[in-house]
Amino acid sequence: MDEILHAAIAAVIPHCYGTVAPADAPTPYAIWQRFGGESSEYLDNEDPQVQTAMVQVKIYSQNILEPKTLMPQLVAALRQHPDLVIRPNGGFRDDYDHDMGLFCADQDFDVSY
Repeated sequence: MDEILHAAIAAVIPHCYGTVAPADAPTPYAIWQRFGGESSEYLDNEDPQVQTAMVQVKIYSQNILEPKTLMPQLVAALRQHPDLVIRPNGGFRDDYDHDMGLFCADQDFDVSY
């Protein structure tokens, strides 16, 4: 699931990284990370047939409007993915990261595979 999700994000934002971006990452770039998911218990101790995760995607840019315009494009593309079921969880948030000097937008998603 992770490789498919990474490729789906990178199709919209080519500079895409899991969990953390390198210090010299060109903008705009996206980072994504899991922060939970549905836990299933199986009586027969079998592997689950469906993988689920809660995922957060953050888009960073030096331009104040770029994350705000890229995020809706990313949401639209992810919702149409042929293999993953990806649903945004609420609206996206925008912010400014003072330490990095970059504008950002972040969105939470529920992902199933």
